[in-house]
Amino acid sequence: MTKEEKIQAKKKHIIEALKNCLSKNVYSQITVQDVADEAGFSKGGLLYYYPTKEGLYIDLIEDFFTSLERDHEEVIRGNLQSDERAGISALFVIEKLVFDKKNSRIFINLLLYGYEDPRIMEMLRTYLRKHLNLFSTIISDARANNPARRKTDYEPLFIGRIAQLIVFSAGIFESVDPLEFDPLLLVQYINSLFKG
Repeated sequence: MTKEEKIQAKKKHIIEALKNCLSKNVYSQITVQDVADEAGFSKGGLLYYYPTKEGLYIDLIEDFFTSLERDHEEVIRGNLQSDERAGISALFVIEKLVFDKKNSRIFINLLLYGYEDPRIMEMLRTYLRKHLNLFSTIISDARANNPARRKTDYEPLFIGRIAQLIVFSAGIFESVDPLEFDPLLLVQYINSLFKG
């Protein structure tokens, strides 16, 4: 392993420790010492890799959204029909953002931090837009196989935003007040939005 690879591995370990901290507590109450303890580092050791809180959160945002995007694209890649791609996409996003409580809490904390720091908010905006564009593409592809659209049908970008709102807010609400319901109902609903 090269020196750079070792540095990246340690940074990844610190980011995972931060994720663990965020899944248990609010970002504003998490100290550098808390993250260092969770990672098994001294505070000075952690600061060597991340001299600022902002730098730590920037890497977290990149890791969090890039891995979601990569995994999402991985599950919809292949020889799937466009309507199958829509269903698989809905299932993946719901699993990652509604039923994975750790991811929901991390997302909530990132939003809260973004409201305090414009640079963090801009990064969040960029990744959410990429996610919206992926949804829009999936919706456009699913609709391509349908007969002629009505003039009253909503644009794929708008439907993608509605799907995002449902999934992200469902994740937030389920992390606060979980309900016992069949997750397939939510998947079917999002899938029906995608197919129009």
